[in-house]
Amino acid sequence: MTKDLSSTPDPVQTCAEYLARGICESGTETVFALAGATHAPLLFALEERGVSIVGGRHESGTVGGADGYARRSGRTGFALIVAEQGLANAMTALMTAAQAESPLVVIATRFPDSWVEPSVPYAVDRHEMTAPYLKFSRTVPSPDRLGEYFHAAIKAANEGVPGPALLVLPLDFLTRGTTSAPRAPVTVPSLPGAHHEQVTAMAQMLAEARRPIIVTDNRAALSPCGEALQALAGMGIPVLGNGLGRGLVPEVAPTGYPWPYAQRAACEADLVLVVGARMNMWFGYGLAPRFAPEARFIHLDISAEAIGRNVPVELSVLADPARTLIALGENLKAQHFHRDPSWIAQALDPRAACVEGLLADYGEDLHPASIGAALDRILPRERVLVCDGADSMNFTHACMRVHTPRSYADLLPFGAMGAAFPLAIGMAAAEAEAARREARDAAPVTLVTGDGSLGFFLAELDTAARAGLPLLVLVSNDGKWGTEYHGQKLAYGRAINTDLGQSDYAAIARAFGGHGVSVETKGELDAALAEALARTGPSLIDVRVDPEGGRIRKTEPLLGMVLFEDIPGH
Repeated sequence: MTKDLSSTPDPVQTCAEYLARGICESGTETVFALAGATHAPLLFALEERGVSIVGGRHESGTVGGADGYARRSGRTGFALIVAEQGLANAMTALMTAAQAESPLVVIATRFPDSWVEPSVPYAVDRHEMTAPYLKFSRTVPSPDRLGEYFHAAIKAANEGVPGPALLVLPLDFLTRGTTSAPRAPVTVPSLPGAHHEQVTAMAQMLAEARRPIIVTDNRAALSPCGEALQALAGMGIPVLGNGLGRGLVPEVAPTGYPWPYAQRAACEADLVLVVGARMNMWFGYGLAPRFAPEARFIHLDISAEAIGRNVPVELSVLADPARTLIALGENLKAQHFHRDPSWIAQALDPRAACVEGLLADYGEDLHPASIGAALDRILPRERVLVCDGADSMNFTHACMRVHTPRSYADLLPFGAMGAAFPLAIGMAAAEAEAARREARDAAPVTLVTGDGSLGFFLAELDTAARAGLPLLVLVSNDGKWGTEYHGQKLAYGRAINTDLGQSDYAAIARAFGGHGVSVETKGELDAALAEALARTGPSLIDVRVDPEGGRIRKTEPLLGMVLFEDIPGH
C-alpha cells in the first residue's frame, strides 16, 4: 500500500532554522559571531547551509566585523552576540555603524523569560541603551512572531538611510518551533531620479561655474553612480571622495582625489555639488575657510535631513544619485560642457611638493608617510584600504589612493580609536567571500594603524588568523600615543602619559598564528610587502618609524590631512 505523502505535515521548523534560512536568502554568506552556547543551534544551522562563520574575540570586534562586511559587500551584515553583557561591550561598534549608516542586523540572545529576575535593576534587553542610536531595537515576543520581527529588522537596516538594527530573543527560542511562514527577501525601493527641471537647473549652475567640484561620501555608494561620476570627471569636474565615496572615481589627478588630501583646494571652487555627504565637522560644516564664502551649493541626497545641514544650499535635490547624475551627464554632454581641471592640481602643488620633500629628507629611514607611499607604489590597482589612528591615518592620506568602489573605510565619522581594525576584518571577510564566489584571487585588504590604536582590538589578530583572512596590517610604530605626545610637547614643553614603549607587534602576530615581521628601512618595508602579498592569510608588518616624525603634522599645515579645526592659512 502506497503512503499518501500529501497528508504528511511539514516538519516543525525551529527558530534557529528560520533565522539561518532568512540570513542566507538575504544574500549574506558570512556571519560574525562571538562564541557562546547560546547561539549554537543557529550556528549549526548556518554551517549546514555553507555560511562562513568568523569568530570574534570581543563584541565590538564582532559587530564591527559585520559593519565592515556590509561596507565592502553592499549586503546586510549579521552579528551574533549575547544581550546582557554583550550589548554594553558592543556599543562602540553600534555607534560607529550608526554614524556610518551601515546596514547590519545584530541578533542578541538573552536569558529565557523564566530566568529573568523581577527585581533586576535594568532590563536585560537593554533597549533603553541601544534604541536612541539604532534604527530598530526590539525583542521577539514569541517564537511564532519571529518572522515578523526578523524581516522588520532587515527592512529597517536597509530602507531609506541604512543603519544598524538590533533583534533580541530569549535563547530558548532557538530550539523551539515557529509557525512563521517563509518570506521573500526584503527589497528596498529606490528613489526616482530628479525631475527634468531640477536636472536642467543643475546643468545651468554648472555651466555658470568656472571651477566646480563634486564632493562624495558614504551615501553616494548606496546607488551605482560610479560611471556617472566618472563621466562628469571626464568633463573636467574634480571629484573629492570621502569614506565609501572614495574610489567611485579613481583617485588619479587632476580629477580624482581623497577629500582629506584635496580639501585644502576646495576653497578655490566656485560651485560645490554635494553627493551623498553630510556637511559635518569633517567637511568644515560646508563653511569658510574650507569653502569659499561665495561658493554656490547643489546638494543631491536620498534624505532631506542631510540637505542644507549647516550650510545654505541654493539647489536641493532629493532623488536617487545614480539616475540623477546620469541625466545630468547627458544634459551637459549635449551642451559640449567641459572645464579645465588643472586648477585643482595647481592648488595642491605645494602640498604634493611638501609630501615629496618629506619623504626625500628621510631617505632610507621611515616616516609614517613612508607606509602609504610604499603601499601606493606596490599594491595592485584592485586594493582595499582601511585606516585607523590619528597620525598614521593622516600621513596615509598624503600618499595612498584607492581606485574602485567600496574600497575604503576608517573610524570616522564617529571616530572611536581602534574601531577600524574590526572594520578591516569584515572587509577582508567580504573580499574572501567574493573571491570564492567569483573564482578569483582576493584583492589585498590593508589596515594602516598606529601602535596606540592597534591595542584596542589587538586580539582580533587571532580572529584574522583563525579565519585565514586576506588581511595585511601595517603598524606605524613610534612607541607613543603620537598625536597626543606631540601636542603636549608643543603646548606645554613636555609630555606625560604618552609613552607606549617599543612592543614587538610582529611577535604578537606570530603568536596568534599569523605572519609577522619588523622593518626599519624603506628597502625592508618594500621587501616585507612583497613577501606578505605572496602569502595567503593575514600578515602584520611592524614598521619602526621615527618617534619624532609626527611632530611635523602639528607645525606644517601642508601636512595636516585629518583636521579638527579650521585650515591654517586660509
